[in-house]
Amino acid sequence: MIAIDYNREPGASPLDRTRPLGPERGGGIWLHIDHGGPTRGCVSLGAGPMTELLRALDPGLGPVVVMGDAASLAR
Repeated sequence: MIAIDYNREPGASPLDRTRPLGPERGGGIWLHIDHGGPTRGCVSLGAGPMTELLRALDPGLGPVVVMGDAASLAR
């Protein structure tokens, strides 16, 4: 799994429950393997795509997760 850096203190562990934007804004968002059920804000991928992503990501390059439908992202 990969922690998404949303509503966390910069540099803090993904397990740190401090929420700078406030607890009502959520947190603890992850990219993880699909478990066949709903998530509470996480992004889930099949095992194959998740393996590809883990092999391709370089944390040293500061990857960014961008979410939205193809039409919105093309603007």
